[in-house]
Amino acid sequence: MMLLQIYFEIDTLKQAEFEAMYTAVYVPALRQQQGYIRSSLLRIFPADLAQEIGAAPTQFEYQLELVFDTEENRRRWVASPEHQRAWPQAAALARSVAHRAYVIAGDDFNP
Repeated sequence: MMLLQIYFEIDTLKQAEFEAMYTAVYVPALRQQQGYIRSSLLRIFPADLAQEIGAAPTQFEYQLELVFDTEENRRRWVASPEHQRAWPQAAALARSVAHRAYVIAGDDFNP
């Protein structure tokens, strides 16, 4: 399995729209893809709480995690018509975007 983490810097006024886009656009598109396992949209703690717990600073307010069975199927997703419709909607709401990819070396997720 592989995990793609995509980090988004989203203006405060666009956060509700971004979260709604994930639910209404991204998730339905992902669920059509071969090898798709799951996704999560994570919103960072408020700054005061993050500071209180000693969290590392970041410019990103959101992290989107996509899990696919293989990198080949993740690449199929990127090339799909559904991705071609969903990704521009996500990217248009962001000031900046970055990503990292991982091989999942261990997992205790039980669907």
